[in-house]
Amino acid sequence: MKIKILGTESLGVRGLSCVVELNERKIVIDPGIALGWRRYGFLPHPFQIAIGAGIREKIIQELKEATDVVFSHFDGDHCPLCNPNPYQLGIEEVKNSLLNCRIWAKGLEFSSPTQQERRKSIAKAIDKDLPNAEGKKEGPLEFSLPVPHGEEGSEKGKLMMTRIEEAGEAFVHASDIQLLDSETIDRILDWKPTVVLSSGPPLYLPTLPTEQKEKAKLNALKLAQKVDTLILDHHLLRSEEGTEWLKKLAKSSKNKTLCAADFMQREPLFLEAWRKELYQELPVPEGWHQDYAGGKADFDNYRIKGWEALIRKKKINVCKWYHSCPIKRFTDQGKLERYWIENYCLLSNKNCIRYQMEENNQFHPDNMLPNGEVKKDLK
Repeated sequence: MKIKILGTESLGVRGLSCVVELNERKIVIDPGIALGWRRYGFLPHPFQIAIGAGIREKIIQELKEATDVVFSHFDGDHCPLCNPNPYQLGIEEVKNSLLNCRIWAKGLEFSSPTQQERRKSIAKAIDKDLPNAEGKKEGPLEFSLPVPHGEEGSEKGKLMMTRIEEAGEAFVHASDIQLLDSETIDRILDWKPTVVLSSGPPLYLPTLPTEQKEKAKLNALKLAQKVDTLILDHHLLRSEEGTEWLKKLAKSSKNKTLCAADFMQREPLFLEAWRKELYQELPVPEGWHQDYAGGKADFDNYRIKGWEALIRKKKINVCKWYHSCPIKRFTDQGKLERYWIENYCLLSNKNCIRYQMEENNQFHPDNMLPNGEVKKDLK
């Protein structure tokens, strides 16, 4: 089993999308993306929009090879939309992919009117039924009955969790439970997972009661003590308070407790939490977002300067080999797209084959890309 997390708050966007690759199946869960419309009074910064565009493209590419797609619920950051804003994933971009795979979806019951309408519009757009998967089991896949989206009785309704098992490993995608319902935590533990991916509590909301914060902490500790790897992200990491909360939890847990970026062995980008600082470092002129939506502005300049600002402010640590790496030299010379340094070097991505070989004192040619491909025409 290979778990790849695509888009969450620690990766720079809103969502909880992931891919689970098995021997004979590729399962994409919650293929959606969003950026907080307003944080600290600011619209999404162009740098975050650039990061979001890259993640949206990754989701599109992963869906092309998916055998199964799961929708835990139909919030705008968990599914493609028929009327997306400029930062979300549109149904037209993934329509063909959804036609060519099995779909497992939460049913209409216990959903808000907006979620119900989104579910119906997706089915209509792809001219395909979205079967209600609640409580069902098929091969390595198992789905929960509806559980609360946050606390019991939440106006957000309920959602569906997913369990995937192969070769003694069991992965649970708990979606937006926010750790606020104790019975839901018991359901997860009944599944005996080895890895859990879940939303943490929305500490960024000033209206979140103290008793709910305490309940979330106790539920998090309960999971952390009984699950080998607990990945908490999404709502939790929209604020600096949330990042500190997770650090304290990790220190008190005997098992691995971390955010999605750490699980993916790369530097986190808490761009929701850092939005105010991004605007301070890289001001955005009035009217830019309207121009971007109308195709009259792009984010290219902000993308480059944004990485520079994060490094300058010590928000991220680049790979220790970056300044001597030929990938940087080739990029500076215009021989390589910035994709490679932005997805590997600047994020200190330990999945880089070059990094792994360097650490093991293994020879690797200058024209080897971070994914291990040797580019013969790169000199």
